[in-house]
Formats: sequence, structure tokens, C-alpha cells
Amino acid sequence: MTTDPLWARVLRRVTVWGGAALLAAGAYAGATIAVSAFLDDRPDAEAYDEAATALRDDLVYVDERAGNLLTEDAAADLEKRVAGMSRPTRIVVWPRDGEWLGDTVEYIAARSEVPSRFLIVDQYGLTKVASTLDESAPSIPDTLNSPVAAALTKALDQLERTPLRGERTAYDDGGGPPGELWLAAAAGAGLALFAGFVALSGAVVAFGTVLLVVSFAALAVWSYRRRRAGPAIADIEARPAERRHGRSRGVYRPPNDVLVRINKVRITERAELLRDEVLALGERMGASTDHVDGLAWALALDCYAVAGRIADTTEGRDDLAAQADVVAGLVLVARGGRAVDAAEADRELTETLDCFANPFHGVAVGPVPAIALGAERPPASVPQRVEVCATCRAAAGKSVAAADPLVLDAGSVTEYWMAGVRPWAEIGYGAPSRVLIDAWNASRV
Repeated sequence: MTTDPLWARVLRRVTVWGGAALLAAGAYAGATIAVSAFLDDRPDAEAYDEAATALRDDLVYVDERAGNLLTEDAAADLEKRVAGMSRPTRIVVWPRDGEWLGDTVEYIAARSEVPSRFLIVDQYGLTKVASTLDESAPSIPDTLNSPVAAALTKALDQLERTPLRGERTAYDDGGGPPGELWLAAAAGAGLALFAGFVALSGAVVAFGTVLLVVSFAALAVWSYRRRRAGPAIADIEARPAERRHGRSRGVYRPPNDVLVRINKVRITERAELLRDEVLALGERMGASTDHVDGLAWALALDCYAVAGRIADTTEGRDDLAAQADVVAGLVLVARGGRAVDAAEADRELTETLDCFANPFHGVAVGPVPAIALGAERPPASVPQRVEVCATCRAAAGKSVAAADPLVLDAGSVTEYWMAGVRPWAEIGYGAPSRVLIDAWNASRV
């Protein structure tokens, strides 16, 4: 039997291992590029860089694709308002097209290299804030479904009342949204591993490797969907159902696990926001010494008092009843602010009903059967027909559950009227202020 010379055996090994290494490297690079491109749903980075550069000198930036969202007069008024803010603030009007709005403003803030607060608004009236000052990004109330100018005005009012607090957040000024690069690398590594085994071991080991790669990819996707519950996740905004374009023309509702993570973040954020809003309303009312009578002022006092008691009784709690009460407190604070507006303007206060499904959606436009808002029949204590906003009304027509149930019951997302949280499940958050106040007071007797 002849034996191959040493140099021939070495050359054969080098050829096999070298070919496997080249194939694995190519597979890794190709998969990384492909997965990154597939996941990156943000517009060209050039648009972000243009906004960041402009905001080094300007206070208000309107993307050329969003020119119809804000009139020149409104932009000029906002620029004057921003110039008078107690802390540096800049505004971005942005036509969101699938990307996370929170990531967009963080990227622009990081690239601008300017110490400032950055307030961004999209075509739906949704606002988000990033800050390069010595603070964590301030929280602002939901403004979804508000006109752009009104959403910005409300957000600026909140920012002006919000002091610097927390530690500065380090924003990523790189390319894709957080988590995309490592997920792309994970997919590339799995494919490279598979390619290497194919080159070295043939079909038998390759078949077993397929199972390993599939499991690895599934774990990577599962982990990606559960990445940090910070701005990138919270920015999903369990918003009212929206129509999607395409053949199915279905109604959008975020997955339940996403809604759970959003609401876990919101439980803390809403409690903190309620305390801040109560303090701000009290300071504002204390300064309004010339308008201390009338029905509007009396309602403002009652809203302030009940919201304050709710903030006190729910502090440090995250149970279902506390979550529901905090939402009611935020509703009453907002109603109290509008009542103060009416009192200061010496006009009669006209209250409108808010959306039953979610009072943060805005004004109700018409009734729908309560059963149409969820997948199950509501308890008998819930009204058969309830007033909802335009988007929830459209979703109810397709029997799609409310997109933002507001509360977590035993770790799962539950519509508040299905969770039996009294008294809110029986009257709804959209009820008139006096009804909410009397219901909460009666529940404490």
C-alpha cells in the first residue's frame, strides 16, 4: 500500500479547510448584509444627517416630505415659542414611514452634536423626545391623533414644566435600529457554521446541522423580540388600530407580547407622569389668583383634588387596581387643565366625551357595541353601547380588539372593562369629569 507524501496530505488538508473557511466567510458576509438590509426599514440615512446638520443652526426643522403638515405661520410661531423656552429645545417634523419614531429622534439628536432637547412629531400627531442635555429623556403625554401644531404645543408645555433629572442617555448614532446588527451577525454565523460543516463533512452532518441552525435562528429572533424594553420598544406605541396597505387590508394590532412589554414600561411611566402633572396643575392654579370662581374653576379644583389623592394612594403599587386608577388620574388632570383654560378665558366649559376604549385616543365620535371592541362578551355591568374615537370605531366595524388595553392582569394584556376594575369598567374613562370624580369618591367610601 502506497502512502501519500506528507506534503500531499498537508496540501489536501489546506485545500479542504481553506475552501471551507472561504465558503463560511462568504456565507457569513452574505447573510449579515441580507438580514441587515431586510430588517432595516428606516429611510436613507442621508435624510437623518440632513436634519441633524440643519438643527445645529435652526430651532425648527420640517422634512421636505412633511411640508404639508405644518404651515409657514405655524412653524414661525413654534420657532418663537421654542426660542423662549427655559432649556434649549428643537423641533423636528417628520413623515414617519415604518421606522420607530423614538429611534429617529435619538439618531438625529446624536448626530446633531448640539446640547438640546429634541421634540419630534409625525403625521399622526405622535410625539417623542430625546435629550442631549444632562438628563434622561423627559416623558410627555400621549398626543396621538392630534393635529401636528396642537400636538407640538401640548408637548412643549409639558417640556417647559419638566425639570432636568436623571442621567444623560447615550444615543446610538449608527445605522440600523438597536438589535439589528447582532441579529444579522447571528444569522450570518449560523449560515457560516452550516456551510463549513457541509464542506467538511458532507450531507450526513449537514442534516443534523440544519436542526442546529434552525434552533439558533429561532432563539435569535425570540431574543430580538424581547430586547430591552426601552425607547425602541416603547415607541411601538400600542396605538389605535390602523389600516395596512396590501391584499389582506387587515387592521394592525401589535402582538400581545409586545403590548405586555409596552405596558410594563408604561406602568412606571404613567405613575411618574401623574405625579408630575398633578404638581404642574397645582402650580398653575396657584398662579391663577384672578380666576377663582365659576363652574369651570370648581371643576378644576375637584379634578386636581381627586387626581392628587389617586397619585398618593397608588404610589409604589403596580397591581391592577392601581394601574386603572392611575389612568383615571391622568384623565382628570387633563380635564382639570382644560377647565383652568376655560376659567382663565372667562368662558363656559364645554366637556366632550373621550374614547371609551382608551381616553388618550381623543374625542369620541360615535357609539359602537361594547362587544365589538374585544374578542369576548363584556360583563353585564359594562354598557352595551359605548362612545369611541374614529379609529376605534373603524376597527370595531371589523371586530378587531382595541389596540391598547391599558392594563396588565396577571401579566397578560386585558381590556380594562374586561378586567372588572371598578368603577372604571362600569362607566368608562371617557365619561364626563363629574361622573369620574363621583365614581372614584363613592368607591372609597
